[in-house]
Amino acid sequence: MAKEYFGYIITLMIKFKIPEVNLDKFQLFTAFVLFWIGMGWLGLALSLLGIFYNAILVSYILLGSIFLIYLINFNKTKIEINFRFFLIFILTLISVFIFSFYATPTIFSGRDQGSLSEAAIRLAQNHHLSFASTASQEFFKIYDAGPALNFPGFQYTAQGNLATQFPLGYISWLAIFYSLIGLNGFAVANSITFAIFIFSFYLVARYYLRASSAIMATLLILTSFVFAWFFKFTLSENLAMMLTWFGIYEFVLFTKNKSRFYLLSSLTTFALLVFIRVEALGFLAVITAILLIKYKDWKYLLFTVIGKKIILIVGGFLVLYFFNLTIDSPSYYSMLKGILSPFISLGSGLKDYSSAESVPFFATTFYVLKVFSAYALFNFILFGLTGFVYLWRCKKFEILVPFLIILPTFVYIIHPSISADHPWMLRRFVFSIIPVSILYAVWFFDYFFKKRAYFYFVIALLIATSLMVFVPFLTISPDKNLLPQIEKISANFIDSDLILVDRDATGDGWSMMTGPLNFLFNKQAVYFFNPTDLEKIDHSKFSNIYFIIPDNKLDFYRQSNIFPKLMPVQDYTINNSVLAIKTGEKQEMFDAPIELPTMQDITIYGKIYLLKN
Repeated sequence: MAKEYFGYIITLMIKFKIPEVNLDKFQLFTAFVLFWIGMGWLGLALSLLGIFYNAILVSYILLGSIFLIYLINFNKTKIEINFRFFLIFILTLISVFIFSFYATPTIFSGRDQGSLSEAAIRLAQNHHLSFASTASQEFFKIYDAGPALNFPGFQYTAQGNLATQFPLGYISWLAIFYSLIGLNGFAVANSITFAIFIFSFYLVARYYLRASSAIMATLLILTSFVFAWFFKFTLSENLAMMLTWFGIYEFVLFTKNKSRFYLLSSLTTFALLVFIRVEALGFLAVITAILLIKYKDWKYLLFTVIGKKIILIVGGFLVLYFFNLTIDSPSYYSMLKGILSPFISLGSGLKDYSSAESVPFFATTFYVLKVFSAYALFNFILFGLTGFVYLWRCKKFEILVPFLIILPTFVYIIHPSISADHPWMLRRFVFSIIPVSILYAVWFFDYFFKKRAYFYFVIALLIATSLMVFVPFLTISPDKNLLPQIEKISANFIDSDLILVDRDATGDGWSMMTGPLNFLFNKQAVYFFNPTDLEKIDHSKFSNIYFIIPDNKLDFYRQSNIFPKLMPVQDYTINNSVLAIKTGEKQEMFDAPIELPTMQDITIYGKIYLLKN
């Protein structure tokens, strides 16, 4: 039916003599990816305008699909599927299927992935960014505008509404797929970005390496722990990987054939990345520097190489960006502060949730390198940098274009500005530093080993080393069975109840039940940490007030005047699998040997308490 419908549309296009669009195979790939990037831009614009509706998204998908089919139909003779490309396609398809199979929607409150998921779901449900509930408004009266401590990942607006504290690009991307597919849409969203990242990386590698070496570089990506691991999470790095490497690929093509089509595609891609990761500003600065050095005369660059149309489009991006800043400025301020603060005060170290202790500045660098070694990443960094230095000394700057674009993010090796627990901290490196290091490490081996047998032997060793970390973590799916248990707990309440939830009610403070209780089961749940807040809220706004407290946290409540007012009404038990990560004082963590985390099965016993009038 669908095939007949699209065939009918194509027939109409031909009948009405719509002009043929002649594209080569590289431009067809670009057009395909730009369809998804256009969807990202549309989702971002709809979220900023407060009109995030399915009908608009479905219309875009329908029209965009018709246009893609139209392009393929008129250029099908130019599509070449050779064995190498087919191999990459099959490997990517298998990888995406396996990674998706072992992924659980990361919708629980407490850490970035849960906050990003909740913001996306709220956007899809409410059609605009801000929202409020009776519970959130009561706590707004206590804390006023600023960080909403009881709702992790959100902040209070001046009007008392909740709004995300994260950049909007990835949130709107997730919201598109959630609005169309539901919770499974998160895995689909990450699958699309990962597949495009792999193809873009391969094409960049193919530009600088022989075909067999480019395949080996891609295999190193597919067998590296970090890519499979962070695929499981709704983190902005997943979309950043796609945008960074497709943007690099398009810019490399522009440097090769001077086509404005590729320059516009690259700038459009990196401009969208600006709304997702602050590092994009550094990438664009390097691209600008490369163009200025290459063409020297800035007037010639602007009006002859770039052209007025692209300048106008870039101007439009800037207007949208500044409009976005008026809505979402705290997220960018927070990111910039996190990146710059270590270099303003060289006495600080990695941020740590459990301590404000400072450590020697370069202790963080040694710690990062130790973590790289533990996760089989150090060799990529070492030999990638070796390849970079060699090419720089030989003044082969054209080959260094991808590395130079990524270069600003190498500051994270000196100081990643993220909490010290691993593998969490590796997210800083997953979308830029690790892929580019793999690319230039393979280039170095390809150049250094004149006999291919030696080259393949070294690559095989690197893959084998990576698999030692990759395989044990592949089937791990944290919080796999947590959501059905939370749904069962939610049945104890009505929508007008206030539910105050202890941070450790699920056994993991980074997987709290408050988010799903709110946006999936329509309950008014609040992360509760300050007993004195209970006296400041209007109890009459709620039918009843309940507490969800694990048995091992009762001593905390016994120390306040709340406990005598609590009446147990229901026992609950939660069985969960969590990643046992090491936390503690910074210096202790930095000095201790790095051990890979393990999965731990936990059982939490607790009670639901009713607050007596």
